[in-house]
Amino acid sequence: MATTASHHIQKFVRSIAEDVKLYQQLSGLIQQQKALYLKFDGEALNENIQKQMPILNQLGRSASERSQLMRKLGLPCNETSVNRIFNALPAKIGTQARTQWTLLGSLVKQCQQDNQSNGQSSAAFQELVSQLKQPVQHTYEERSF
Repeated sequence: MATTASHHIQKFVRSIAEDVKLYQQLSGLIQQQKALYLKFDGEALNENIQKQMPILNQLGRSASERSQLMRKLGLPCNETSVNRIFNALPAKIGTQARTQWTLLGSLVKQCQQDNQSNGQSSAAFQELVSQLKQPVQHTYEERSF
């Protein structure tokens, strides 16, 4: 049983470092996305979004796997349980894992904020395109009924 638990903990900790790398890649793509909105480069924007999709899918799988590992360890999926895992590790590894976990949380928040900003840019971009395609008619001529 201890071997299985150790294996689960090792997988859990390794997945954090992998996700940090993925979120760093995603962050760069999200920042590029913002610049592409400002350049009105639809083709490059679509390419950028296509590059984001496999990263987002992998991040989703990693988060699900971490949740499953925690359940297999008999732990609820919350911050207290994550700290219990880190406390069970040798001090040096636990400190490194905790640092990576904190970095992961910061990257997640930054990507969420940048993505929200991009959503606002996207909405403004769509509104502008819509206005260009179908300008609003503001005239003072009499209407014939």
